[in-house]
Amino acid sequence: MLASVLVAVVVLGASVGATPVAALPKDPAVPASVAREDPPLFPLGQIKAGMRGTGYTVFESAKGPQPFDAVILGVMRGFLGPGEDLIIARLEGKDIERTGVIAGMSGSPVYIDGKLVGAVGYRFGAFTKDAIAGITPIERMMTASVPAHGARAATRAAAPSGRPMTAWGQAEPIAIPLAAAGVPPGIAAAFGPELERRGYGTIVGAGGTPGAAAVASNAPAASLRPVRFYAGGPISGQLVDGDLSLGAIGTVTWVKGDRFLAFGHPFLGNGQTAMPVSNAEIVVTVASEAGSWKMGQATAPVGRLTDDRLHAIAGTMGPPPPMVPLSVRVRGDSPREAADAKKDLSFRVFQHPTDTPLFVAITVASTLGQRVAAEQAGGTVDVDVKARLSTGEQIAWPFRVADEGIGFDMPVAIGVMGLLSTVTDQQFAKVELSNVDVTVTMRHSVDLARVVAVDAPSALVAGQRAQVRVRLQPHHGKIVERLVDVRVPAGLPSGGYQLVAAGQTEALRHEREGGLLALATDWPSYLKGVMAAPPPGTLSLYLVRDEATPRLEGRALPDLPLSLAGILSDGGGLSGGAFEARALRLARVDWQGVVSGESTAKVLVRAKDEEE
Repeated sequence: MLASVLVAVVVLGASVGATPVAALPKDPAVPASVAREDPPLFPLGQIKAGMRGTGYTVFESAKGPQPFDAVILGVMRGFLGPGEDLIIARLEGKDIERTGVIAGMSGSPVYIDGKLVGAVGYRFGAFTKDAIAGITPIERMMTASVPAHGARAATRAAAPSGRPMTAWGQAEPIAIPLAAAGVPPGIAAAFGPELERRGYGTIVGAGGTPGAAAVASNAPAASLRPVRFYAGGPISGQLVDGDLSLGAIGTVTWVKGDRFLAFGHPFLGNGQTAMPVSNAEIVVTVASEAGSWKMGQATAPVGRLTDDRLHAIAGTMGPPPPMVPLSVRVRGDSPREAADAKKDLSFRVFQHPTDTPLFVAITVASTLGQRVAAEQAGGTVDVDVKARLSTGEQIAWPFRVADEGIGFDMPVAIGVMGLLSTVTDQQFAKVELSNVDVTVTMRHSVDLARVVAVDAPSALVAGQRAQVRVRLQPHHGKIVERLVDVRVPAGLPSGGYQLVAAGQTEALRHEREGGLLALATDWPSYLKGVMAAPPPGTLSLYLVRDEATPRLEGRALPDLPLSLAGILSDGGGLSGGAFEARALRLARVDWQGVVSGESTAKVLVRAKDEEE
């Protein structure tokens, strides 16, 4: 164990190939014991109950890191798992007595006799009378950048949940508040459950855009330290920046050269990662009996996280990693649109294996939330989503939302997230988003219609054109009728069919159940199926007929040759006699609005040479 810890220390401190970094500048706001890089470590084996230590955290950036007392109560053996001990301490001091354990103080370093013990990383309960905290031993934190088998799964399971309350007697990683600038409260509340489900903290106000907040802040520039991190100082893991900022606020524990450790627990538990990190300003610490938190904002970019593991997050100061460029354009037909100073907004989003679509959705909803709030409710929105993928494909999805009396921020955002997630959250290949462009065009007319009837004036003839009559009920007004020209496929067997007119949702069901969307077996076939789905705002016409379809291991094989069917049925596992609804698309028409519902009618199809 000791040998592995020593190796970890060497790995963290060596910074092989890195440009030498100057020592931390002197600053009266930062105590000398905190400003010291790579302090001596206090061994876990020497920790005893009754020892007193001193911790540091930033309550307000204008005052720099402030001390608090840590009275060691003992060491809980195996508290976080086999071999994972946790130091239990009671935090004391004027500020701590007012706030208790604070969301955002994860990583606050604790020293005994000038030696680094570890980081405040865990809390016990939401309404406890004493500020009882769990301190992650620095010896375990030092292993954060040493990959271990199963580290990703273990840390993901232990990632903070963002829940405001903790069951009594249980330790929970201290919550990581998500500092946001440009995210309306309603949007933050709407996405809160999904963020919590994925292990993120709660969105709080007072965000800030990296590079801009330091200029606008009244805090001394030196205390913000726009270039480097320092132990006890704030850190922001950037999920979104640009015209909107969303960052996870915590505290730095240890610094050596261009390396740093923070949090004392995982953030997302991704193992190896490449998240941009920024310096942060803590505007104020809000005291609350339900759980205090640091209200902060990102300032200047500092570097990147390289590891997000069970005991800590670790990273390197220097150039930040690339993010996913996101542009959002909003167009409309209202007089206010012409007066908007900024119609095209630019953002950068953290590249996460599965969660990038979520951050894009929060950004899109926030952008629309401000616009739509000043407009009359209801109307129709056309959304054009374009994305470039890490696999080289460039894809485009249009979709449309129409309704009366609602805002479009959340429906559009959820639609964008769903589309992007179809390519990032699938089993066939590792696919990431390289670039995303979203254009939203709003109009005040509510272009919404429901299919109420469909029929063919006469029998349909295979190989010939015909007209199908569809009746739709608009959102307002009388039923409208539309004639749609179709071509009946040649060679279609004669007999009775169901003629179906369907909106997007219903059409997708018919295409899946009717065999028009093939079962995906690899990434190309999966993407082809995604792109073949009925676009929103379209009216689709189908001929549907029940046909006997053989099945092999539960999978329908409607086009299986008779010769092969005979071979497989003779002990080959083939089962027959099941009737499957087979669909044939006749037409797909753009309605210039949103079409819902479906209607069916019986029709007769005859061969061209059959007598009428």
